[in-house]
Amino acid sequence: MKKIIAIILLAVVSAAAYSQEPNKQLQQLVEYLKKLDMGVMGVHYEQTNYMPSGVQHKWHVGFYETTQRILADESLSEEKRKQYQAYHDEFIAKRWRNVELAVDSVRLAFARLSKESSSSYLFENHRDSTDTIKYALAFTGSDGKVPRFLENKKYNQAQFYGAREAASFRYDRFFDSKRQCFVKKGSFEHVYVTDTGLSWEKDMKSFDTKAFQALIQPVIKRLLALKGAKALPIYWQHDVGYDDDIKEDGLISKTVTHGGSVEGQGITTGTAYFIPDEYRTEAEALYKQLDSLALAYVNQHPEQPYHYSRSGSFWQRAFLQIVSGDGRDGDDDYSLHSYYDKDGYYILSLTTKGDLWVPRDWPKLKSWINGEKVYLKGMKPKDKKK
Repeated sequence: MKKIIAIILLAVVSAAAYSQEPNKQLQQLVEYLKKLDMGVMGVHYEQTNYMPSGVQHKWHVGFYETTQRILADESLSEEKRKQYQAYHDEFIAKRWRNVELAVDSVRLAFARLSKESSSSYLFENHRDSTDTIKYALAFTGSDGKVPRFLENKKYNQAQFYGAREAASFRYDRFFDSKRQCFVKKGSFEHVYVTDTGLSWEKDMKSFDTKAFQALIQPVIKRLLALKGAKALPIYWQHDVGYDDDIKEDGLISKTVTHGGSVEGQGITTGTAYFIPDEYRTEAEALYKQLDSLALAYVNQHPEQPYHYSRSGSFWQRAFLQIVSGDGRDGDDDYSLHSYYDKDGYYILSLTTKGDLWVPRDWPKLKSWINGEKVYLKGMKPKDKKK
């Protein structure tokens, strides 16, 4: 018990009100949750200046764990199956216990910080085999504004908005009747805002696409020096009124990332840089260099509207944005993305006028215009024989 308490207290040190640095308790809690051996997912950091005179920093850690049993291969001997099952059951039990450690750490942190915060919300409901926890707290800044509170029952989430610094946590434990197992899932978020002293109306300018592309060009050259790497053209056009088959399946579908409705118009041009799958080490190193350059650039240019997101690595079959920048007064938007599939790794450097629409099978395409596809050489699928 003493060891558990000691571990928890590593994530919870003396409370501090709003200052020029994010709250240390909350930052240490993020690091503690990331390192716990459990089904951690969705660990990322975001930074954006889409707000008057400030930059918002957001840290997020999500976790998901189940008691679903994966049975050993029937082709194994009985002894091997027993060994596998014992190992698997202990593995799940350990991660299940670590989820409890995570929840206890968050509970203690929010309980302590609620005494120092300007606003707080602490809710727990435990009934039969179901647990529900919703925490939120906020610190006001020097402006003294009272943050707005919103409890979103649809997503089981409670948050404060308009605060200089805020944190929220949601947690659910329930029985999944379809898979016949228990599920524990949680999401912790820490948001912190820093002042830039800039006026959105007077000081903000368009994202400098040419300057950013020049900055990353040395990395792109090293990428293209790898055997089999190549630069692929991008041209995606979606006009108003084109009715596409949009799917929320988590795979590449039609995606809108730059304002407007799903029926909006958008033309995206640029280049997809491809690295063969055999160069995983090199691809990851190049990704980290691009990520570092992107963060350094936006930190040096708070006068240019941007959104930066750190995923840490390529994610299979996930079209991830590293950085995006908005054009003002009719200028085009810019975005840098990553993608990974069975063939290899992709870095996409794109400019967009209007909405960004991503064709479902874009890695095979030279162009896509309202559903009409022009395939890259050798990528056109063969007609099925009748």
